[in-house]
Order: sequence, then C-alpha cells, then structure tokens
Amino acid sequence: MKRSISARSVGAPPRRVGRIVFVAFTTFLLALAMVLVWTAAWAQQPTRPRAPAAPAPQTTPPPASPASSAPPAGAPAASPNAPAPSAPAPSAPAPSAPAPSAPAPEVAGPTIRIPQTEGEKAEGYTIVAIEVSGNRKTTKEEVQSYLREKIGQAFKMETLTGDVRALWDAGFFDDVEVDMTRGDRGVTLRFLVRERPNVKAIEFSGNEEIENDKLSEAIEVKPNTILSIPAINRSVQKIKDQYQEKGYFLAEVSYTIDSQRDNEVIVKFKIVEHQQVTVRRVSFIGNDHIPESELRETMMTGQGSLLSFGSGGPYRQDMFERDVLMMSSLYYDRGYMNVQIGTPRVMLTPDREGIEITLVIHEGPRFKIRQLKVFERDENGNEIEPLGGRRALRQMIRAHNGDWFNRSEVVKDLQAVRTLYKDAGYYSVEADPEPEIDSVRREVDIVIPIKRGPLTRIERIEIKGNTKTRDKVIRREMEIEEGALYSETKVETSRKRINALGYFERVDVTPEIGSAPDRVTLYFEIAERATGTFQVGAGFSSVENFIATAQIQQANLFGNGQSLALQAQVSSLRQIISVRFFEPYFLNSDWSMSTEVFQQLYVYSDFSRSSLGASVTYGYALVQPWLRLSLTGTVQQDKVSTSNTTTFFGSTSSVVNTFPRLPLANLFNDGRTISLRPALVYDTRDNRLFPTSGIYLNLSTEWATEGIGSEIEYLRHRFSGNFYYPLGGSTGQPGSGFVLKLRTELGYITSPSSAGVPIYQRFFLGGILDMRGYRLRTIGTRLPLNAALDPNSAPINNGANIGGNLQAYSNLELEFPIIDKVGIRGVVFYDMGNAWNTEDQFCRTTPSPQFSDVVSPCFDASSLIKLRTSTGFGVRWFSPLGPLRFEWGFPLQRLPYEENYVFEFTIGNFF
Repeated sequence: MKRSISARSVGAPPRRVGRIVFVAFTTFLLALAMVLVWTAAWAQQPTRPRAPAAPAPQTTPPPASPASSAPPAGAPAASPNAPAPSAPAPSAPAPSAPAPSAPAPEVAGPTIRIPQTEGEKAEGYTIVAIEVSGNRKTTKEEVQSYLREKIGQAFKMETLTGDVRALWDAGFFDDVEVDMTRGDRGVTLRFLVRERPNVKAIEFSGNEEIENDKLSEAIEVKPNTILSIPAINRSVQKIKDQYQEKGYFLAEVSYTIDSQRDNEVIVKFKIVEHQQVTVRRVSFIGNDHIPESELRETMMTGQGSLLSFGSGGPYRQDMFERDVLMMSSLYYDRGYMNVQIGTPRVMLTPDREGIEITLVIHEGPRFKIRQLKVFERDENGNEIEPLGGRRALRQMIRAHNGDWFNRSEVVKDLQAVRTLYKDAGYYSVEADPEPEIDSVRREVDIVIPIKRGPLTRIERIEIKGNTKTRDKVIRREMEIEEGALYSETKVETSRKRINALGYFERVDVTPEIGSAPDRVTLYFEIAERATGTFQVGAGFSSVENFIATAQIQQANLFGNGQSLALQAQVSSLRQIISVRFFEPYFLNSDWSMSTEVFQQLYVYSDFSRSSLGASVTYGYALVQPWLRLSLTGTVQQDKVSTSNTTTFFGSTSSVVNTFPRLPLANLFNDGRTISLRPALVYDTRDNRLFPTSGIYLNLSTEWATEGIGSEIEYLRHRFSGNFYYPLGGSTGQPGSGFVLKLRTELGYITSPSSAGVPIYQRFFLGGILDMRGYRLRTIGTRLPLNAALDPNSAPINNGANIGGNLQAYSNLELEFPIIDKVGIRGVVFYDMGNAWNTEDQFCRTTPSPQFSDVVSPCFDASSLIKLRTSTGFGVRWFSPLGPLRFEWGFPLQRLPYEENYVFEFTIGNFF
C-alpha cells in the first residue's frame, strides 16, 4: 500500500526559500514515520484462519522434489474458490504443503463518540413546570402565550428552539435564556428574559404638512409600552404612507432611541418632507382601440382638483388600484374580455418634483355574443316557467345575439331580474351568468340559469347604533314589517326614508339568513349625527348696517323625531322672534302638525311694520312619504307706520321717512289678518338637511277675506321648486362630490281692495337669501316721485322702491369639495330674477323712471324678460355650529346706484 503526502507553498518570497525547505523536509520525515507506524500496526493484525488439515506423521518426511508439487498432466487447475482436497489415507501419507495465504482484511477508521447533551437526554421526558423570570412589565401569562411547550407534554428540543425564536421575534426582549432541570418527575424549564426598555414618549421633528396628532394615530409605537424594534420599523413605513397620500413621494423618515432613567427611552422620528411630488403625465401603451382621453376620464390619478393650479395631483397606490379596476371595466364593457393591465412604470422627473406613469395594456380580442339564454330551473334541474313568463323575463335582458359583449349592461339587467324575484319574496334567488368563450371565433355564449329558492319572510328587524333616536322613529319610516314577505325594493326605500330624516350620518342595511333557510333577519346599522344646532350669522349692509341672526334648533327632540326651533334676528331695521314646534306623526298617525308663535318688527328707511301672531298647520301624507297635503291657518295683527319706533319696547331713533309724503293709498292698509293656506308638497330629497339629490316642490295658495274675519284681503299664490343633481362622489353627506342645484320661485299676490296689496305684503328681492350681489330688498318696482307733495320739490334719489306684486327668480349653483375631511366646499352661482308691478294705479299715476325700464311700474309681456342677473362664488364650511356661508356676488348690468360687488356671510343652508 502506498501513501503519498505532498506539501506545496504558493507564492513564497525568494529570501525565505531556506526556511521553506527546512519545513518541507521536517514534514516529510514526520509523514514517513507515521507511515511506518501504520504499517507496523497493520502487520500485527491476525491472519484469516486456515481450513483444518489431516494429522501429520511423527517422522519428518523427506523433502519433496519440485516435480511432485505440480499437478498431473491433463488435470484441471485448482480454482482458488474450490474446496480443499480430502486428506490422504494413513497407508499413503502425503507431505503437507503450505496453504495459500488469504488477503488481509481492510482496517476500519477510528470511531468518534460525542456525548449527548442534556437537552437530548431529556427528549421524551414530561414537562412538569415552566417558570418565567426577569419580566417586569410583561406578565408570565403573556410570555407563556408565545410558547408551544405546555406542562404535561413531552419535551422536545425542536419545540424549545421554536419557542425561543418566537419570544425573540415578539420584539419585547433583548435576551432570552432557558435553564432546564431534569429530575425523576420530569423536566422543569425556566425562561430568563431581559425586557426591552419602556417607551416614555414619542417625538416628531421636521413634519410641517402633517400634524403630530395624525402621525401619532398612524404609528404602532405608543407611549407607556415596551419598546419594539419591528413596531418602530412598521411605524416608519406608515409615516411614509401618510406622506405619500399627500403627494410627498420622496419623504424620508428615520428614528433614534434616546435612553432615559429607569429603563425608559424616548423614540424620536425625524422627517425630511422634501417637495410634494405630483403626477405630471400618465402615458398608455397598447391601447389601440380605446383612446387615451376615454381612459383618463375613468382615472383619478393624474386628475387635479380646482385648487391644483395645473398640477396632476398626488400619486396614491389605493387610488391607482381603483383606476386599474375602472379601466378594466371600461374594456369589459367594450367586449375585451381578456384585457390585462400591467404594473405601472413610475419614474421621477429630472427635477424630482413629479412622476411620470406609464401603463402597458394588453387589450386582447373583442368578443361578440353568440347566444344568450335565460331560463329558470327547479330544484331537480328541470326547466320551468319563470316568474312573469319567459317573454317578460327575456325582455328584461337588453342584450341580443350578435351584440358586442358589455359586462355592465349584463350585470345591470341581471340585477333587475334578481330584484324581480326578491320583490316577490325569493330572497335566495340565484341568477349567475355562465359564459363560455370561443377564443377562435371571438364569440361568447352567455347562459343564465335562475333558481328562485324558497319564499322568504322577514323574521326579525334589528336596529343598531341609535343611542338617542327611539326605535319607533326609525321603524315608522319603514315600508317593511316582521312576518311579511321579503321585498328588496321596500327594504331600499325604507333605508332612503330613514336617511332622509337628516338625523344620521349613514344608514346601512344588512340582510342575513335567519333560523331557517326561508327566514331572513334585517340589520339596520346607523350612525347618528348631532341634530341640535346653534346657528349664528352676521352681515353688513348700507341699509341695515350690522345684521345678526341666531337660531337654536333641535331637529330630533328627545329622540322622538319632533322638531323645536327658536329663532331671533336683530339689526338696526329688523327684529324677529319666533318659536316653532313640528310633530311629523301627530298622535301616531299619518297626519303631521306644527305650530308657530312669532313677533316681528321691520323698520325700513320708508316705513316700519310690526306683527304679532300664530299659526297652526295640519298635513296628511297622500303618498307616504313623498307627497303631502297641508292646511295652515294664520292669525296675526299688523301695524304699518312711518313713525320712528324701531324696537319692540318703544325706543326710537331718528329715521328720515319719505313715505308720509308719497301718494301710496296702500301704505297704512294694516290691521288684523286671518288666512288659510292649503299647500301641496312633493319631496324626494335624499337628505332634508344636506340634500344632494332629489326634488322638492311646494305649491300653495293663501286666502285672506272678510268672510273668515280678516280685515286685510288678498289672494297669494306661490310656487317653489328645488332640484338637486349629483355629478360625482357619494351623496347624502356634506362635503362629498359635486352637486348641481337649482331653485326657482314664483309669487303672485292680488287684492280685491281698490287700495291694492298692502305695502308690507309685496315682494322685495335682493340679498344673500335670494338675489346675491344686490343689497337687501333693493330689487323691485320704483316710482320716480318727488320728496314732497310740492311738484317743484326735488325728486327722490333713484326713485321710491315699492316692490312688486309679481316675482320670479332662480338660483343655479355648482357646489364642489375643497377639503373633504373638514367639510369645506366651494360654490359658483348664477342668479336671475325680478319683481314687477301689475296694479294699474301705480302705472297710471306715475311715469316710468328714466334710468332703467327694469324697475318700471308698468307691466306687459316684455317685462318678463327684463331680469336682474348676478354671478359670483363662495366658500361653505359645514362646521359644528352649522353650515357657514361666505359669498361674493357681482351684479351684471348694474344700475348707477348699485355697487360693483357685495360680500355677505351667514349661517344656514341656502336651499
């Protein structure tokens, strides 16, 4: 056996060759000695035992000749594996020959035995106790909750290793040690932990765009908790997410941990906000069949708001995911059923202040409908006559064979089919399409099997979230009841009626299967809003100087759905106090009742009017709750005067009045008024306090005559219509989406008296309540009279404003969100209207004013197109005190005595 040992030195310096040779020679001698020792040890190994031989004779035989040892000629050679020949007989003894030597056995290498650890020796022992030490704020139970090792189980080293790792990954400990004691009874484990410090405080620096409170709410690290490094790392990412939502795509967040006494630390987050990053451009690749303009219309990413000033707005991942779904839906609606939109490529612009997004679209083929089949199956799978008949059912599906596939239309039609069955009580109806795509012919078969399921009744109606409002106030708005058949339309109508009360932020309905498959439980979950309001307003006017209004109103009194309002308005020329109570369900019936007591004082530059009275109104729902008929009876005492009385308490102020010298026969036409006013109201608004969709129409006629005891006689007709149309975003919530609003009001009053309509009953327009951009009560008919009865006296500047007995005005405005989270909205508006005079006595006795025919006292058909117009903008804030209105109005084609613009503000909804 040969062993070769070589040694090699690589890269030795020349001056060290002698040392290397010496080391190599010494190594060779040691290797040679080891080989000799190994060879000697091998030689000492015992040889393999031989096969037994015949006993040898006592005499020494003569040496055999060499020929005698060879086998005879022609004999086969002995195989090395053949058995040894039998021994010769004693009469002819043969000399013994030495047996061939067998090969020596191979020598096995040395065996290394490693002693078992204590953990391996304890494998299988029962765990008799688990102890925890070193914990100060973390309880023993909290530590043991991370352990899979339990008392009474068999001990395993693998499980113990996992438990130590789980405690470390929890992030609450700097060190974890385990001591194990093995005894006759079993194994005792003791976990020795060293807790991480306690978080004393959280500090932020560098954050100017996001307040500390909002950042504190977003992060996971909280004061008075154990320091967790993983929680800090997650908090860093959440802070970045907050900034990315605001467009700060490059914001950097780092942290430091400052040690304090008593094993406490202060975690400090350092924020570098950088510049706000906006979406500069969104590009599309692969959109061969749908233009970029249509794709961009579905996207919110890259679309700036009115305050973005040309910027594309911030990039947000959640917003972009929504955009991808909307673009995919657009393609599905065009028949591209295999469309794929890839991951966006986002690149920073060179100035690092914007990003460019590129979207790769794989449109795929466009599919047509080859066959569309709608039918109903019974429980056994047999086709049966559907609800309403096959023809009526097929007509509900508007798609036809050969049309391009449109997923939205199919889904909408299927929803109508489901509603048909659910309105009949089949809540569990199934109508899911089964499309079969033929990619070769680019056609799709749509099979819609319907399975109606059992007739379902409403088992229970539960209301959640109404901490103040009583259940009966909510239930009486429902068109469903327990025990009745389920109806999806009635459930949705009930939800809308409850939401229209204006008491709640939201109303959600969740149906669930009840105690049996044919029973359903309805859960109405609501979120109440504050229904009590304290509204104040103020404004300035060249006529009234300072104006202040205040209103205390509870729209949901004691949770009973009743309304109580106390209103007061005070100015140098106007003082109003009124108390109003409204009961929508009088004596738990469909009748409504309201009553009002009021005292009013109006002091203008030309006359004053004081009124004291009360009214009672009864109404009945002709179509609950959309159409109501009401009758109002009013009794009031009016007094018109040109004296200087300006308050309820008789104090006076110096007011120069010109009306005492004017030939107005109806100026002092005052006294007792008793009137009846029937009204018809149609109301489909989604919310009575903050409407964003629906219609409100009010048509009324007020009649005051001597036949019912009235000293003042007149007949007044009024119509008002409010229209609300949402243009985007959710509805029913202040500060959500664009809303287009239109209000139109018409009024006409006549009197059988020769004196005409009393001056205080005539229409005066102008101000923030009807025609913005004009001062209060400055729009109407004007008479070019002199300041005195003397015809040579100076004329009244700009004429005497006597209002009109016919009025018409409209307000068109677009309301849009500015800062949704705090309820700040903007508005742009356009107002138009006028007040005309149709009574002959003013037209016959006075000429038309010379400065404009829009204020002429003479009326004809052409007067209806002589309108006053204005435009403007404003800001509205839905504050806790109520909706604040700040509006700037600019009159169009203004008259010489009118201002360029008028700014006013108040509290309360416009309409």
